[in-house]
Amino acid sequence: MTPNYAFWSVVDSSQVDRLQGSIRSARQRGVFKDFHVWSDQPIEQAICHPVPKLDQSTPGFKFTLLRDFVKQLNYDYFVWLGVDSYFVRNPGQVLRALHGSPVHATLEGDACASNNRAAAWWNCSLSRYARLMQARGVKNRSIFSVDSGFWIVHHDVIDRFCDLALDFWELWKRDGHDPNAMEPALANAVQLLCGNPYQHTLANNSELWAADRLGCYRTGLPDGRPWMYEDEFSGDRCLVNPAIVHAIACKDLLAAPGRRAANRSDHISQVPDQPGDLRPTS
Repeated sequence: MTPNYAFWSVVDSSQVDRLQGSIRSARQRGVFKDFHVWSDQPIEQAICHPVPKLDQSTPGFKFTLLRDFVKQLNYDYFVWLGVDSYFVRNPGQVLRALHGSPVHATLEGDACASNNRAAAWWNCSLSRYARLMQARGVKNRSIFSVDSGFWIVHHDVIDRFCDLALDFWELWKRDGHDPNAMEPALANAVQLLCGNPYQHTLANNSELWAADRLGCYRTGLPDGRPWMYEDEFSGDRCLVNPAIVHAIACKDLLAAPGRRAANRSDHISQVPDQPGDLRPTS
């Protein structure tokens, strides 16, 4: 039997239009999987849940929400979709990114690489980040960063996944680093549970998802053409063409179709609370 999965996200009032634009782009490309959203406002073509009374002031909130509420939904896998995601085509079976493991996030910069130009991540030196990861069990030759815009977890490992993430987040804070950083905790949990981390790198998954850090789509929404990705540690660049773009440079443009959709009341579903241009020229 093919495993089932759903997308999920949580937004505050300032992010509703952007997530609405994300979901609208998915539906326009023929993606009809369930989208579960924890929000204080209705979102078209999503199953909306009231935000529970949890401390939302830190990124640990998302792991707690996943463990205590999202997990109660009847799916095999849960696919986190960041607010600023944009679908340029149907990604097909997103679970292929798992490569047989129970978790996935796209692993990006290698903190241990000899050619790194960056000195730090989240204002933590790369060498210190690597030592913290090693202290919490990551023994790979390469120790990677992640972007929190897209990740997958199997229902049966959610408790372990969240425990690992929250444990690392506490270590990260005690070591004097930014408590608003979610990515290091996510990176730790994923690299401990993913089996072979090299199968989860951007090089092996760039057709599915990638973050537009260079602002290739600063003046227009992603259009399905290849664009230039830059490794945030080494500065190495490569062409990518993912089905889902983390469109962090054009948030206002992403929100515009969301605002138009919000003016219509059709297809809104709510349920009760429950536990420059760097693209190549054509």
